[in-house]
Amino acid sequence: MSTDDTNKTLTPTQQALVEEFGNIYESYGLKRVKGLIVGLLLTQPDPVSLDDMATLLDRSKGPISSAVRELASIQLARKVNGPKNRRNYYVAHPDIFYNNFKFNMATVRRNRTLAAEFLARFREEDAEAHADTIRNLEHMKAFYTLMESFYQDFSAKWEQARQDLDLPS
Repeated sequence: MSTDDTNKTLTPTQQALVEEFGNIYESYGLKRVKGLIVGLLLTQPDPVSLDDMATLLDRSKGPISSAVRELASIQLARKVNGPKNRRNYYVAHPDIFYNNFKFNMATVRRNRTLAAEFLARFREEDAEAHADTIRNLEHMKAFYTLMESFYQDFSAKWEQARQDLDLPS
């Protein structure tokens, strides 16, 4: 789609991909519109304006604008220059999948930290009275500690694969 032509529509396959990304994001408890935007950006060879996004996704521009700013803040979308200076244009971040992975890794790290913090607090408060909670938090901490190590191992392997594939970093 040309960034000057907002009359174009998505092909059925593009539309299906966009919808599936919306479904995936929604299934993770995230805003569906964010998934729709990610899917849309992945289907577009040229930068897409907020107006074009609103048209192609059949959504209001306000929620699109808010969602795309959030996606840009976690480096899933990237603001770029476009043909019309007064508009904001976006593309999928070149490292969108790894950046999404890093966002998920940060969530795992927060979960591990949360478990450790409250485990200490419940033990200090009254370990006997909170035995079940402590057991649950020990389970949580062990789970997220192991998951974090998998994420770290994967991250190192991805960096090597990116170099082997000569992908931009």
